[in-house]
Amino acid sequence: MTRIERQSKGRKAAGLVVWLALVIGLVAPILLVVAALGTKAGAFDWKFGFGVMSRSWASTAAMIGVATGLVALLAAFTDFRRLGIPALIALLLPAAVLGGYFHLKQTAQSVPPIHDVSTDWNDPPGFSKAFMKRERAGAPNPVENDPRAPVKPGSPWSGRRVAEINAETCPGAKPVPRMVPADRVRQVLESKGLTVFGSAPWMVEATAESTWFGFKDDVVVRMGPTRTDVRSISRVGVSDLGMNCKRVTEIVQALSK
Repeated sequence: MTRIERQSKGRKAAGLVVWLALVIGLVAPILLVVAALGTKAGAFDWKFGFGVMSRSWASTAAMIGVATGLVALLAAFTDFRRLGIPALIALLLPAAVLGGYFHLKQTAQSVPPIHDVSTDWNDPPGFSKAFMKRERAGAPNPVENDPRAPVKPGSPWSGRRVAEINAETCPGAKPVPRMVPADRVRQVLESKGLTVFGSAPWMVEATAESTWFGFKDDVVVRMGPTRTDVRSISRVGVSDLGMNCKRVTEIVQALSK
């Protein structure tokens, strides 16, 4: 076999490695997209879509994809002009998915494991019977007057009252010191992408839905003679990754203007 023939054979083998790695690299993002859109569309429940397909299958596929992508990148140097771009794609796609999971894990570790934030825990705002029946029927997370974080040995939040955790970790969850008109409340909620369920002079209820997976958080704004309070609570999941604190803070800031 001549040198040219050996080089040609080597380039063909390298090409096969790169294109195989590219196929493997596509598995993780495809799984993630199917999991997210399938969960949002109701094709399967969130525990399977998020817990199994996304956190288990897609993350494992991403690790395998990164490994094969590195091999592909090395193989691509035999003919980088032709194989360089597909090799980089084979590496970067699963790496992006894996990076997303690491970011998600870090975020989960940096916030308390709660899913309920209120500006008033002495008399927390509640939802109407109609809202509870129509929107939150069957929701795993109950609406409680004095919820507690889950008991987890070694966690600084273990078993503590959510009211105490809110006070420590969500400084923006403060009442608006005046009565905000219902029309203004509705306008603010809708401007932030929430779907308003119903409103009255003393209360407005709405729902926020995540772009990916379709996770829903419910919001109630209670308007009293001297103050306006806001509460946001997730329907599923132990931790909201800080989203309810962020939402309540943003709503309070908007209503305070």
